[in-house]
Amino acid sequence: MPRSTSAVLRHRVRARARSCAAALLAGGLVAAALSAPVTATAAAPAAAPAAVATAPAALAPSALRAAAVSARAPKRYTPPVGVRFNDPLGGRDARRKILGHLIRTVDSVPSRQAIRIASWNIRSNDLVDALVRAHRRGVSVRVVIDRLNANPDNPNEGFDRLARALAGSRNGSRPPELRSVTQRCASACRGPRGIAHAKFFLFSKAGNARWITMFGSANATDLAATHQWNDLFTLRDRPGLYEHFELVFDEMVSDQHATQGFVTADFGPYRTAFYPYRDEGAVGDPVLNELNRTRCAGATGGAGTKGRTRIRIAMTSWHGDRGIAIAERLRQMFDRGCNVKVVYAVMGNEILRIMRRGGPRPIPLRQIVQDFDSDGVYDRYLHIKTMTISGNYDGVGDAEVTFNGSANWTPVALVSDEAGMRIFGRGVRAQYEQWVDRLYANPPYNPGGAGGSAGGAGRTVAGRTTVTSPAHAGLAPAEVEQLARARGVDPYREVQVN
Repeated sequence: MPRSTSAVLRHRVRARARSCAAALLAGGLVAAALSAPVTATAAAPAAAPAAVATAPAALAPSALRAAAVSARAPKRYTPPVGVRFNDPLGGRDARRKILGHLIRTVDSVPSRQAIRIASWNIRSNDLVDALVRAHRRGVSVRVVIDRLNANPDNPNEGFDRLARALAGSRNGSRPPELRSVTQRCASACRGPRGIAHAKFFLFSKAGNARWITMFGSANATDLAATHQWNDLFTLRDRPGLYEHFELVFDEMVSDQHATQGFVTADFGPYRTAFYPYRDEGAVGDPVLNELNRTRCAGATGGAGTKGRTRIRIAMTSWHGDRGIAIAERLRQMFDRGCNVKVVYAVMGNEILRIMRRGGPRPIPLRQIVQDFDSDGVYDRYLHIKTMTISGNYDGVGDAEVTFNGSANWTPVALVSDEAGMRIFGRGVRAQYEQWVDRLYANPPYNPGGAGGSAGGAGRTVAGRTTVTSPAHAGLAPAEVEQLARARGVDPYREVQVN
């Protein structure tokens, strides 16, 4: 395993952050991302001349909402440690299990503290309101998203409103460490290709907790609550781990290529993994490396099932040559006696063949999607990217391991900003495994067909392929994407079904 890159990153980021901060906080990098007014240091608007008496102009809905957001004293929510799963088919509390947790935490950050958010997308007025409130009470709020999700071709009124608000409240007159910033990365923030796909949330203080770090599959959107199955893991009072995430965030917000793409470090039972997967330590495929450390026989001490290692996988998108290699290794392990179950949303046709017919028995498989009009654009879908291993891992017979984060099992993930974690512990593994088993046993009703053990060959959320459903056969990728946006679903990009 490569040595920790945390110390290397710390030295590089601290040196570069000082040089980047002046330009970034002066609005250069932020304003350059798009022509929209997102400059971080815009002065507070000048007061209107007292003698001018004109009828007030009608305010747009976004302006009315912005005007209604007050600073408000911080709340006293202390975010609990551990994993949260939302259920888009449940009631309001079940749907907003993650989003509500984020909003309550934002609302509990006091003045002169910090909020750092890396999310592929932000589309939640409630969360934007909370971030604006935090900024107005003196919190440093910095947010990074992918520019694909806020540009003239794909307008994002909420993010634009957030950018304008963070540029106000005398942001430019604050000490540099307390200024707020928004950034829209053109590709991966820390690399020349891919997308800004990492999902993590940092809070220096909230309630009675310090150094709060949250990571998983959930974007900062309403759709993550209502249209997707997601996870978010929360840690607190771990300053070293928090600083490690913060240093990666500082590289992301600069939107400059990092000299060390793959970053990993150990913090007790937690090992981080930040992509782009390149440079020192980026050897082989990160998922195959973990599967190759796993043996099917030799599970001991209550781990596994009857002496056999047990593996559970939940994966949104699994395709391409990389996905095929992972499927072939998993097929080999299943044929050797590993206990395996898989739930997924999008899977390449060759991978489906390997899983179903690549050996003497099919690997247990369930597609977790809903497509209400059979147009090939999923209305609800699994968005989690996790794997659990209970059994013989890395020479330890009673290992209990969980992998979570933002990375799909696709080629584009390796060149994108991604954030993941390996977690040792029986309790965490059991929570994730039980969640996968429940979904496997109770897949959502899919009126559009497919799903279940049959999977959905040739079907995709929205991407660079044609739709094979009868309703919209032969649609071009742009038309598929347009359908997805009209439906209110965040369309997947870079998806190429084999």
